[in-house]
Amino acid sequence: MAQNWLSDKLPYHRPEWLGSSDNIQPGTPVQPPQYRTLQSSDSPATSYDLGTTAESWKYFWHPVATVKEFRGHTHSGKGPMSTVLLGQRIVVAEMGGQIQAFDDKCPHRGASLGMGWIEGDNLRCRYHGWCFDSKGKCVDIPSLGEGDPIPARAKLQGYDCQVKYDLIWVRLKPGADTSIPHFPAWDDPEMTCIPGEPYLWPCSSGRRVANFIDVTHFAFGHQGTLGGPPHTRFKPYPITQREGRLEFNVDTFLAFNPGDATYGPPSGPESVMLGPGAYHLIMPFTVVLFFKWSETRSTQIFMHPTPIDAENCRSYWFTCHTNDASPDQEHLALQSIVLTQDLPLVASHVPRSIGGPHEEISVPADKPEIIWRKWMRELARAADKGPETLSACLQEKAEY
Repeated sequence: MAQNWLSDKLPYHRPEWLGSSDNIQPGTPVQPPQYRTLQSSDSPATSYDLGTTAESWKYFWHPVATVKEFRGHTHSGKGPMSTVLLGQRIVVAEMGGQIQAFDDKCPHRGASLGMGWIEGDNLRCRYHGWCFDSKGKCVDIPSLGEGDPIPARAKLQGYDCQVKYDLIWVRLKPGADTSIPHFPAWDDPEMTCIPGEPYLWPCSSGRRVANFIDVTHFAFGHQGTLGGPPHTRFKPYPITQREGRLEFNVDTFLAFNPGDATYGPPSGPESVMLGPGAYHLIMPFTVVLFFKWSETRSTQIFMHPTPIDAENCRSYWFTCHTNDASPDQEHLALQSIVLTQDLPLVASHVPRSIGGPHEEISVPADKPEIIWRKWMRELARAADKGPETLSACLQEKAEY
């Protein structure tokens, strides 16, 4: 059993409202619940979190697919595969030996290139057969007369694209000093990293991050799993802002209980409480959570909710633990329980993206989210001034 983790006796229960439907996939003990399709925005002019726009977050890297789902999308294993990032339709394809990202729009008549196919190292549009090389340049127009030149404007808009952690990452705007977030467990030979199934939730990326770093809901939203009354007060630990991330600790109120081989909420006066967990919140939307259960046992959880649009996100995540003989399903099952408890709460937010500073009421225990929101607003203002100003804002240091 995974003795560094929570109680293996926890049952998996779906919320009563989360039954099977045309649009809700209720999940299983090893797969979190999700919505099958995007939920339409409250209004066409819906802002991104904190009144920002998509333009601010285009300077950052976001995963758009796992390598596994990309390889399985077509028989060739090379795409093309269409997806949406920050309200913009893009296509991913392997061309010239590398996975590339382009606007999912043929410059001829605007048809989706995701319906085309890979031909050698090129991408051919299914509508009129226009063909593009790995640089996005059109190299063939079947309807052109012999000897007619290909128009110089016949090329695709390309985007920065990299593969890391078996995820395909895309950045829509270059220029700022941004990089794919660091994930320490991935390269640690003493850690086992288990990829979770990505899940689509009808909330903004900011709402998902806020839920992930909010420990004050544990006593109520996760009674019996991550907490429970009377443990409702959380110490506001110091927060360090540096190198594009926030670092802070939070109390867990988890314990090693006598007679139980695993961890969970304290069951009595003889329970041995664990130390606080550590969070790294890499701006704007990546969270890495560290738990140290003993001198030899630890876990990490990595989560990035990619903004599909202002009110829908798709989360990519890993659960990692010190090498042992425990099965992957055991660790995935715990996360599925936690996420199943979270989904109805997060999906109920009104509005589905975070509003202005005076639209909600915060208390001192909300300190990590308050500081994150403050820096998010600063980053958005900096992005409006250009990539150099944004890069400088990311390097600002502070102690709270």
